[in-house]
Parts: sequence; structure tokens; C-alpha cells
Amino acid sequence: EALDQYNPQAMADMEDRMKWWGRVSALMPEDVAVDDHLRSLRIVVAATFRLEPFKNSEGEPDFDPIPGGYVDADDGSTDYNTADDQRRFADLLEDRRQESFRRYFRAYRQARQRYPVGAGTYVFFTAQAARALNVVRHAQNGTAEDRRAFLREPHSYLRNAFADAEVDEEANLDDVFCDHGLSERVHGVGIWTGKELPWIPRPGQPWLPPEEMGVVVNGTSLPVTVDELPELLDRLTAAADRGAPALDVRGVRLQVTDDAIAAVRRLIAERQVVLPDSVAPDSQRTPRVDHVLTIIDNLESVAYQRRRERRGAKSSKHGPELHSTLLAHQRDGIRWLHRHWESGSWGALLADDMGLGKTLQAISFLWSIRALMLEGRLEHLPMLIVAPTGLLKNWEDEHKKHLAGSGLGKLVRGYGSWLRQLRQETGPRYSAARTEGSNTELASGRPTLDVARLRRADWVLTTYETLRDYQHSFAYVRWGVGIFDEAQKIKNPNTKMTEAALAMNIDFALLMTGTPVENRPADIWSILDRCEPGAFGPLKEFSRQYEQDKASHRALRTLHAKLTSSADQSTNPPVMLRRLKEDHIDNLPTKVVRRLPTEMPDAQAAAYAGVVYERRRRSPLQTLHQLRNISLHPGTPETEQGIDCYIEQSARLASTFRVLEDVWSRGEKALVFVESRQMQGFLLAAIRRKFAVSEDVLVINGAVSGPMRKARVDKFQERSGFDVMLLSPRAGGVGLTLTAANHVIHLSRWWNPAVEDQCTDRVYRIGQRNPVRVYLPLACHPDFGEYSFDLKLDELMEKKRAMNRSVLAPISASKDDVDRLLSDTTMGARRHASNGTSAVGGGRRSTVGAASVGSPTARRFGDGRSGGPVEGA
Repeated sequence: EALDQYNPQAMADMEDRMKWWGRVSALMPEDVAVDDHLRSLRIVVAATFRLEPFKNSEGEPDFDPIPGGYVDADDGSTDYNTADDQRRFADLLEDRRQESFRRYFRAYRQARQRYPVGAGTYVFFTAQAARALNVVRHAQNGTAEDRRAFLREPHSYLRNAFADAEVDEEANLDDVFCDHGLSERVHGVGIWTGKELPWIPRPGQPWLPPEEMGVVVNGTSLPVTVDELPELLDRLTAAADRGAPALDVRGVRLQVTDDAIAAVRRLIAERQVVLPDSVAPDSQRTPRVDHVLTIIDNLESVAYQRRRERRGAKSSKHGPELHSTLLAHQRDGIRWLHRHWESGSWGALLADDMGLGKTLQAISFLWSIRALMLEGRLEHLPMLIVAPTGLLKNWEDEHKKHLAGSGLGKLVRGYGSWLRQLRQETGPRYSAARTEGSNTELASGRPTLDVARLRRADWVLTTYETLRDYQHSFAYVRWGVGIFDEAQKIKNPNTKMTEAALAMNIDFALLMTGTPVENRPADIWSILDRCEPGAFGPLKEFSRQYEQDKASHRALRTLHAKLTSSADQSTNPPVMLRRLKEDHIDNLPTKVVRRLPTEMPDAQAAAYAGVVYERRRRSPLQTLHQLRNISLHPGTPETEQGIDCYIEQSARLASTFRVLEDVWSRGEKALVFVESRQMQGFLLAAIRRKFAVSEDVLVINGAVSGPMRKARVDKFQERSGFDVMLLSPRAGGVGLTLTAANHVIHLSRWWNPAVEDQCTDRVYRIGQRNPVRVYLPLACHPDFGEYSFDLKLDELMEKKRAMNRSVLAPISASKDDVDRLLSDTTMGARRHASNGTSAVGGGRRSTVGAASVGSPTARRFGDGRSGGPVEGA
């Protein structure tokens, strides 16, 4: 049939004849007899192209077109009649031919329909594709700013060209230029450069170190010394250049990001560490080029907004098949979600306090949406759950625990080692070849996972980091519901992780977090921009309204009211649901918080005073860091002295072991939260020795993998009798249920009280049957009294905690807070000492908490004498 169409044409134009021959030759069997000249010709007909962005030799944004065509997403065969949501783009040229096309395309000022690309191969473009390519060629010839603008909105430029030209009425830009299947909020693929947001205050929490010799980079505690920072920077920059997503730092996984590199450089500058010649400054590094999905943002003005349209399919008439009984507040939460769904809302923020069962409410809601799909009243679309790595196993366990039958259906795990099963060959890696040593999806700017398999899933589990690194694959799936657990992970609008979340094509997004505001009010804006984009104005205006006046909380009260109330909750429910545990769970046991102010022993007090009186020899941060470290212990566990002697040298340790003696006498269990890995190691040995524990003392910190965490939690829950688990606040503060314990000791405290509350809520949650006791060991200097570091930090945390619960004020320590803490614990402490006042009440050398471990006073736990617990609010 093709030959019959070809022969009568008698075309005089060479291009037309070659184009026809290309269509004929594609249909011929291999053994057909063909003229040698024709046999050597390879004609590729392209009706579609995509853009490949990169940075040129001048460091400027640039791009090349890549010829291609749409193929059936399921089997890879070309099918131009395939339904829109089943099509995907496929390149037509291998790397060498693509490079030739790039050179020839740039050799002419105007786009052509035919290009030789070497080895007898020619690329032919349809008239519509050639017209669009002419716009691309014109943009290539422009200035760097012209090219940057084109990359931001290629559709607008191309659409204008089509509108100005005389083309067929059926001409469709989507058939010519491919960014098909993505969310309407996505411009296309561009190069990540970050954004300058001068009107947004920097995050309030400054860099603060752990209590061991180490550093914190972007919330990750790393066991390295200050002198090792240059080596860490060298490893980070090398990993970034080769496209590695993460780096192992002595058993701790650090995400390789521009933010992490910048944070390490700031630490080096703050600590005045000299960089060796081997570490190149940023100006001499070849920057890593990440090809990301560029989105329409609402930063300076509302450029993207979605209009509500009531959904035709109402909630399923069948309730979820649950093994569990829902509590009253959980039923209310699910009804609130259904009102959002039926009203046509695009998302909601479930900001319940920790321990109220947000996961169960989400699972029940997902089940009802799946029921609509099974009943045929709703199109079958997969559901996406994005959560921190440590919570993924918890989601599976909660699904199995609460849902009967098949639950949410077929699960696809899109993270970790499971990604190997999802990766697929995607043809030539043209852009990856440009990025030395890199073959990640961000380097190529193209999907590398099996998108068709993701579409066929019922629900998909992944991490925020995986969503960022494989955003091109996840973005080509239309998701019925998307859940973002611990949604504060996308609180920063200027990260690839946040923009990847915003780029996802999701019909309804549920964001869940117990701490919607951590560092600044703008944290919640980024979360709301995923829920209801544009509903709370641009970020610039939001920041002006809620962040500029630090003294007044009237604006924050107004914001809280806007988030949690509406005129008609049945048709327009409030975007946020926030409930506190003590207001909604009647059968929880009592919780008592006990502060244990204990006077420092002589050696600890002397070391502490030395730092206070010699503060001018150190930088302000160094002073604060050393006061914090000494308040835990003045020395390191690597010592020849005995365990008891080492404990007696620390006020906090002495208090902690008095508490543990009481827990041991009761035959109960305790959690001890301490950040320092060295101290964890000491406690592990000391607890086994002093209490003759026959089994291993279990530890959960950043070096413990997700599956191992779950195994240790199960073991701790099952073991009977006295037991202690050691946890780091960050690693053990989320995603764990440890209700077998009813004692919590915060041996070291994180600066953010929300993190501390998360730690406590590992035991104080649904399922706890025993009264819960929370202990705060506080080291008090005998001369500085209430100006001791531990007491001032406790005062700051209580103030932050109360304000956050009332008006969603930022909960983490700001620079002003830290400056005040430094002033109080140095200058204020010295003034206090010069006045000759007491430590914790009484004479100049108070003996509060001075009883040694094992003494009769220490054994009489809670008897009101020296060293006994003091009840607090």
C-alpha cells in the first residue's frame, strides 16, 4: 500500500521523495531486494521533539531539540492513536547521530525540514514540527536571559508562533512539542538554579552542634571533628560532581545537595578552618547540572491557582473494612476529609498532634476512594504515599494492621533496592553523556522508571528524596490521591524536593504533620501551596503579613483562624484540621513531667566556670557549644576510671541513673534520648553492668536502617521486665510506637521542643495503659544558679512550646533566642555569681542533687530530699 501511494506521485522534489522512501523503508522486511543506494539510506521522520537543557561553556542556560515520537507506554510500539495518558516520548536518534543533528541544527539560522546526521541517515520533520523548531532556533540565537525565559515558558513561545501562522485548524502543539502527561503546573524541563528570595527571612534556627565532637549539616548529625570539615567538603563536592544522591559518613547517610555543600562551607567559615589547596572554591568547580521539572510558582505573585469543582462521585456508601475501632476524633477527621473531597478541594492539611492517629485516618480515607474506583464510580488511578524512609515500613504495618481483605490493593515500593525492579532502559543518554560520571534521572531530565507499572499500581510508597531524584518518572503518572507524611519536609520553597512535590500531577493531596511551623510562619505557606495553591496569596505578601512583625502575635492568631475555620464547613471546609491530644483522647493515662535540677560536681562545675570566665578567648558559638557539652559531661567515656566514677562526674548522668534504679525496682521500661554516639556507647555498657541485663541494650540512631529499626522496636515491645532503649532524638523521634515503656528520660535535649515532644510521644500515645513519667535532668552550676545553661534552655523551650500551641508561632530557636541564651549563660551568670546568690535556692554552695550514685538518698527516689525529682508543669 505504501508503494502504491508512492509510485503515482512522480515527485520532483528530492525532500518529498526521501520522506516517502523513509516511510516505505520502515515497513520493508530485511530480505527484500533493494537498490544498494536506497539500502544505504536511513530516513527518520520526526513529528515531535523535546528540549534538552544544559549549561554551555560560558555557564549560561542553553538547550537543544531532540527529535522523537510518541509510543505506547505499555509495550513501546509506535501508536499515534494511543490515549493521551498512555503515551510517552521516545528519542529517534542514538547519541552519535544526535550530536551530528545538534551541529547541523545550529549551523543554519533558520530551521529546515531535512538534516543529514551522518552514515547515510537523514532526519525529516513535518511542516508543523519544523515551524515550531524555527522558534527554538530563534531562541537559541538570543541572549542568555532570552534563553532562560524560553526555558521557563516554552509552551507560550511556541503557542504564539502557531497562533501567528496559517496552519491547519487541527494543528495541535501537544503533538509537536513534548512535555505530555505532566501536571498543568509544570512548564517543562529546565536546569535547577535555585531562587533568590531576599524578602524571606532566613530560617531562624542557626547551626548548632550535637553534644559529641561532631557537626550537624541540614539536620543530619555527622560524627566528624571540626578539623575534618575540609575532607567532608572535598567528598561532598566530588559526590555532587559525579551525581551521587547521598554520601556515607561513618555510617550516617548524608544527602548530597547544594544546600549541604553550602552548609559545610558556612561551618568552615564560622570555625575559621583553613581549606587545603586540594579543595577547590565554588568559583573553580564545574557545577553539577540537574534537569528538573520547572513549575509555575506563587512566590512573588499568584501565577497558578486551581478552581474548585464539586466532584460528581460522593463518598462510598460502604465504610472501610477495618480491624480497628475508630475513635470519635478519628471519625470526625475522616468526615472532614470527605467534605474536602466532595467540595472539589485539591488538598487538605491534617495537622493533628502526635499520637492522634493521622496514619489511620489517612488509610481509612484512601480505602473509601479505592471503594469508589472498585464500584466504577471513579476512574482507577494509583495513590501515592511519600514519607521519610524510617516511616515506610510503618505505613505497610499500619495498612496490614487496620485494613481487612486486600486493603488498598496492589502495592509498588518505589524506593531503596526496590527501584532496581522499576528502572528501565530509556534509549540514548544524550544529556547524561554531557555530565561526567553521572547517569541519574536528574542528569538526563527523562523518566528512567517503568512509568506504566507505576500507573498500574493501586498504591505506591516512596521517599521525599526518591521523589526528587526520580521526579520525571513520578510526574508522568496521574495520581488519584497523594499523601505527604511529615510534610514539613517540603517547608522550604527553594529546594528541589519542594518543587518536585509541587510538580506531581495529583487530583487530591493530603499533607500530614504535627509541626506545620518549625522555623518561621512561611513554613506552612509551602505546605499550603501544595494543598490549595494560590489560596493564601503569594509568598512575598504572606511573609510581609506574618513574618515582619516579630513582637506581635495578632497576625499569627489571624492566620490560625483562617486556617482552621470557614463560613460553611459543609461545602467549604477549613484547609487545616489541628487537634491536641489532651483535648481528644479521654482514656490516655496521666503524664507527669519531672524536672531534675541537680548541682554539678566539682570537676564539672570547674570546667563549666572556666568557659564562662574565658568567653573572650572563644567565638560566641564555641562558647555556647562548650557550655552545652560540659553540661552533659566534662570528659569523654574513653577513660580508665570506673563506670560509677564517670557517672558521678556528671549531674545529668547521676540523675539519670537514679531514675533508672527506680524503673529497675518497678520492673518497668524506659527510653533514654541522648544525641552523642559516644554517650550512647557508654550507657550501653553501663546499663548492662549496673543492672545485670542479660540481653542486649537496644539502640536506635541514624546508623540503624529502617528494617532494623522495626526489628528492634518489635523486640523491645515483646521483651518482659526491666528494659532500656537508647535513642537519638532525630532518628528515634518519629515513626516508632514504644508503648511497652512508660518512662522517658531526655538526657540531652534538642533545641526544638517539637522534636522533644515527638520523642516523648513514642510512649504517650494510643495503646499506652500505664502512667507516663517524663524526666528532664538539668545540670545546675553552684554559683550561676538559674543562669545555668540547662535551666535557661529549659525556659526557652517551654516558652516556644506554649506559643506554638496557641498561635502556630515558630517553635525552633531563632538567632535572637540563641544570642539571648549566650548572654544569659555568660554575662548574666557572672553578674549572678558576683551577687553571691544561691544556686537553686539556699546558700552559696547548694547541695541540691549532690548525692552520689548508690547512696541511700539516691535510692529513695522521689522522697523530696536532695537529688529527688522535682515535679514541673
